Order: sequence, then structure tokens, then C-alpha cells
Amino acid sequence: MFDTIEKIEGAVLRHGKTHSRLYLTQSTENNWDALIPKMKDLAHKKKYDKIIGKVPEQAIGVFESNGFHIEAKIPGLYNGNTTGYFLSEYLNDKRRQNDEQALKTIASVKAIAQAAKSSSEEGYMSLPTNFTVRKLTVNDYATLANLHKEVFKAHSLPIHEEAYLLELAEQSHEFYGLFKEEELIVSTILHIHEKELNIEIVDFATHPDYNGQNLSYYLLQEIKKKSDKGAYKTIYALVRATSYGLNITFSKHGFHFGGTLYNNTVIRNSLESMNVWYSN
Repeated sequence: MFDTIEKIEGAVLRHGKTHSRLYLTQSTENNWDALIPKMKDLAHKKKYDKIIGKVPEQAIGVFESNGFHIEAKIPGLYNGNTTGYFLSEYLNDKRRQNDEQALKTIASVKAIAQAAKSSSEEGYMSLPTNFTVRKLTVNDYATLANLHKEVFKAHSLPIHEEAYLLELAEQSHEFYGLFKEEELIVSTILHIHEKELNIEIVDFATHPDYNGQNLSYYLLQEIKKKSDKGAYKTIYALVRATSYGLNITFSKHGFHFGGTLYNNTVIRNSLESMNVWYSN
């Protein structure tokens, strides 16, 4: 069951049964009073467990007065000068509750990742021999779709279909890959927000044969270099809050911790909390 993406009151909403969640992904207009009741009505009709919104700071008061609370923030998310916030409302008490052991792991991951922060010079590592990183072209989409099939046994969007990757490319998405000789072994999807001057790192995919080698480090390194040279003000990502490797990788590349979205995303049939990491 793939997510539905639709517009209501000029805002972009993504929702579906996979995550049992309604996600307000884009809205910078001052229409919150009209939007929020419609979001809540849709979420209740669909029997979702959570509503989450990514909004600029001027919307905070309206959302909080409607039962939302802040889980994370990204300074300068909008055009480098307006802070963005992630606010949530839980519609199911079970979804609101957090496993005690998971909370301990999340706290440990955060502490270790932040302790690993280094300057970009200290964090730079040369690509291993026979490895290359490059932007993927339409000729790579079939290979990318096959990698997604290997990695994601279930996903809320059809990223394992070449036709859908073509659609994403037309909707301000770019794809990058780490190759070992001619084999694509790690990939990522970037969502380029031209109007907001920010870049979201949407997904990392590592071929199962290369798990545990932290090869996403090299891919993120090249993406960070690209974003530093461009006109974009902020780059950010949502990362599994219990993953030591990825959280440490983002911290080492100079990203800052923005907060945790609890019980937010289903990954491999398990509900996961997600950490927000950003770089201005």
C-alpha cells in the first residue's frame, strides 16, 4: 500500500497505512486555521495513529493551540533565515508510548554521535581504490530500481519501479550512487527544494552484501561538498534514531542534531523513531 500525496489548502500532504501517519511536508502559506481541521478530519477518517507537520516558525502558535507539540527544529530551513519545526499529534495512545529500552538506545546513539563530531577537514576520507561517486542519470534508473528491490522489502512509495524514479526526477529529485568499479552498492535520493533553498536527503540504500561497512560515509561526504558549493542554505535528513553508524556519520560531517520524531516511520516492518540532522 503506497502513500497518497495530495494538496489541501495549498499544502502538500503525504499519508498512508504503511506508517499509519499523515505528514504535512510542505506549506509556507498563512492558512493554518483552515488547514489543520482538514488534516485532522482526514487522519481520523483514515484511522491514522499520528499527524506530523513540517512548518515555519510563524505557524507554531496555531499548531500548539490545536494539540500539536514540537519534536524537532531546523534553524534556517526556509531560505536560510526562517526556522522550520516538526510538530506532532498522536491520535492513538499506544503510538504515543515509547519502549524504555528503545529510549535508552536512542539516548546512547545521540550522545555517541554528538561526541564524534569533528571538523570537515578531520572528517574527510579519501575514496577507497576502485570506488567512485557520481550523480545518476536516466541510464542508471533500472540499476537503481533493482538496488531498491534488494534493500527495501517494503516501502511506502514505489521506488523499486523505474517509471516512478523518472517521475521523481521530474519533481525536483536527484539520485547519487557509490560504485565499486561498475557495481552500484550505495545510493541516495535528494529532494531539491528550489523555493525554500534546502535539500532533503530522503533515503540511503546499501546493497546487503556491503552492510556494516559504513560506505554511506563516502556518499554523504560528496553530497555535502556539492551542497556547500551551491546556492542552497540548508541540507537535512531523517535518520533511524537507533542506528549508531548513520547518526555518527552525519555528526562527523558537521551536521547538527535537531531532535527526535518518535514512533514515526515503519522500516522493515518495525516502527522506528527518527533523528533529524541538519547542516546550514
